[in-house]
Amino acid sequence: MSVVSPAITPAMTPAVIPARLLTEQTATISAFLIGAARSLLPRKNPATNATLTQLQTPPSALLLDTYKAWAGAEPSRYAGSIPPHMVSARIALPMVSALTAQSPYPLLSVLNQGVRLQIHTPLPAGETLVLRGKLVEASDDGYRARIHSRVEVGTASAPNAITVDAMAAVMLKKRPDTDKAAARTEPDYQTVAKWQAAANEGVKFFYLTGDFNPIHTLPAFAKYTRFRGCIMHGYGAFAQVFEAVQRSGVTISDIDIRFIKPLPLPSPVLHIQTARTPGADGRYAVRLIDADNNLYQVGSFLPQGATKK
Repeated sequence: MSVVSPAITPAMTPAVIPARLLTEQTATISAFLIGAARSLLPRKNPATNATLTQLQTPPSALLLDTYKAWAGAEPSRYAGSIPPHMVSARIALPMVSALTAQSPYPLLSVLNQGVRLQIHTPLPAGETLVLRGKLVEASDDGYRARIHSRVEVGTASAPNAITVDAMAAVMLKKRPDTDKAAARTEPDYQTVAKWQAAANEGVKFFYLTGDFNPIHTLPAFAKYTRFRGCIMHGYGAFAQVFEAVQRSGVTISDIDIRFIKPLPLPSPVLHIQTARTPGADGRYAVRLIDADNNLYQVGSFLPQGATKK
């Protein structure tokens, strides 16, 4: 993989996000509220085979441009198309909330654990979006529940553009202490970008996506949680990782990321790193880490044109 040497300087996202963008987020906000209400009476037998279909109005040009600027996308990167990470962060979010509400676990206790994006073709901007989703798995081992939702997103001209696999978990009770996993050999990482999330980064992301969870947006609430303050949306940090990789000279066709540790707001300076060489499967490791080796996100990606193994 050829990597373009970036200017390794801490990057702050735009300071101001227009509040009027919230008028485009009613679907996401409504889905969250409905899902939360339904989750108060969890279903005992979730329907894991039921497929949901939904039509959605495409994001406005203002929302697209503002979101791309916030994510650090190159101006020419998405001419006529929607950034793939906007699909997981905003477009698929209402359906993922609806699918999660089918599980026998309370939505308000769900923690996002990661996401996989498979980009089959660019998702056209300005066309009505067609979403088809299903709850793939909702199970637990008595300590931790695993919830896996899959959403296919496309338009009339690109019916199956992007596949989103959203992973979430609910902690049911504390697992007994066990021996720590053996240390493993890490890839040879290189820093391709740095990013630092501001104290109000969660509010910015709320304006851009409609994901208004108070743990991300309300310090007065968040300080009484186990996090002792606001934390960044996992999908928001993921968007920054995605675009940092692409600014290094790569076009991603498949990326799978796990959210490891909550990112406090404001954050320390973060290093977005990729492996210098691919693994045996042709994928490159990627991670989000700080100077004290706190790991926030880790996963792998497949560059466009590479062969899946």
